Amino acid sequence: MNSYKQSLYIGTIRVIANIAMIGFLFLSMRQASIGSLPTEAGFCLWFFGLTLPLWTGIFYLTRFIRKRFPAEHESFVDLPHLGRQLVRWHVRQTLSPDAFPLSSQRLGRTVRHVSPF
Repeated sequence: MNSYKQSLYIGTIRVIANIAMIGFLFLSMRQASIGSLPTEAGFCLWFFGLTLPLWTGIFYLTRFIRKRFPAEHESFVDLPHLGRQLVRWHVRQTLSPDAFPLSSQRLGRTVRHVSPF
């Protein structure tokens, strides 16, 4: 259920943000035409002054939603020196012969894991 809520909320936020972008575009053109600044400078000032805070807020809001409603393949794990982190995981359906020994890349180091089998 969390995966559905996550995609629904994030999709809704993106649609609302894109509608706001269209409104900001028209508002910026109008303000640039009646302002005392040159038209291009006035447009850039209004457009970027409105859209940068909008997309920054959208970024942090979607980040919050992903943490609040983790998807089916995501969970929180306490990692050493990093604290509680949202991680994605994948369970393999079949075990292939080249699955062991496992190696993982983390922070530029290769760590070899010994198979318990």
